[in-house]
Amino acid sequence: MNSLLAYIQFIFIGLVIYGSVLTFGNTSINTSVSGIVAPILAWFAGTGLRASFNSENNNQKKGSIFMAVIVLAISYLWINSTGYWYVAHAIEISGKNLLIISFFIGFLGTTKSISDINSKP
Repeated sequence: MNSLLAYIQFIFIGLVIYGSVLTFGNTSINTSVSGIVAPILAWFAGTGLRASFNSENNNQKKGSIFMAVIVLAISYLWINSTGYWYVAHAIEISGKNLLIISFFIGFLGTTKSISDINSKP
């Protein structure tokens, strides 16, 4: 199951990059780059938040919640200012919805065994 969740995350990140590369030449560079980086930041915030919930340290949990909110705010402000839309063939998703999807794929796709660094000697 862990490898399936990792593959889902990997495929999703690939699709995000693919959709953003399609916009190069049609929109500004800032918009295209925001389509790559902002969803990856939102995914990273979700993954880090879930990994911190698996931690035993309360300070790490508080710091991770704080950092997740900051990273999500930065990615939201960036993608909102550029007005990015994910358009790949017949699929159209607004940038804000793409951030929500990215966050939840990162959050729900991270398990304790994936986030536990010290499990393997």
